[in-house]
Amino acid sequence: MNLTDILTKETIEINADLKNKKQLIAEIAVMACKHPAMKGIAPSEVEKLLLEREELASTGLGSGVAVPHCRIKGIDSFAVGIVTTRKGIDFDSIDNVKVNIFPFVIGPEDNPKEHLKVLSGMARLLRNPETRSTVRKATSSQELYNFLESILQDSTSSAEAKQLGPAMRMLHVFIRDEDLFNDVLQVFASGDLTGAMVLEAHESTEYMSNMPVFAGLWNNDLNTFNRIIMAVVKESLLNQTLRNIEYVCGDFRKQTDIMVTVTDLHHTLGSLDF
Repeated sequence: MNLTDILTKETIEINADLKNKKQLIAEIAVMACKHPAMKGIAPSEVEKLLLEREELASTGLGSGVAVPHCRIKGIDSFAVGIVTTRKGIDFDSIDNVKVNIFPFVIGPEDNPKEHLKVLSGMARLLRNPETRSTVRKATSSQELYNFLESILQDSTSSAEAKQLGPAMRMLHVFIRDEDLFNDVLQVFASGDLTGAMVLEAHESTEYMSNMPVFAGLWNNDLNTFNRIIMAVVKESLLNQTLRNIEYVCGDFRKQTDIMVTVTDLHHTLGSLDF
């Protein structure tokens, strides 16, 4: 499912005059019920579920963005949209920054896997500082809709390309920065990738620094955050996956805490369905 298929002009509101989390959630509930997928659902029901989700943990991602979301009975598809506010709202975000960009996702209760993809796709879209800046500067719902649609079409055009054969690639992403890891992981959560897994790793110098013969060769500032994301990717989706990773982490040529390798797979047996 592509976000372009479920984003509507009716579920976009800019510069809403809202003062707190409760008002914001109530407004999102009303907006969500304008979506065709929400036929027969009352805003009060959506508001209740959104508030219950926020009680579990804040959906504030940081950088002025939060993604309120919930799952609900009685719908077969997803309702997504976005609300921006005139002033930032305290949303208990991980960086304690007030929020004024609120993409939202309302999904069927019985489709958690697709819900994760849609949710991660919305969150990944707004990881880019330039995208956030443009969203905040939008002067009308139509303008914001056109902008988001253009980005979403660009990001999904390669994924919609016809599969020319069964060729697969093994992707390894080596990461030494926790913030980068969280951003890149969203790419894998929202993409059509087979069995993405995470390995925790340690640099060899971490072990060698404890050996008497190498004592004193390294200081105590060793990098202790090391993760490897492994995934099998269809050849037709490889370039788009790499572009999505670079979109959230920045120019690969300027990075020193992330490296991506791609390996041909000549034989694959079985599958992993999460």
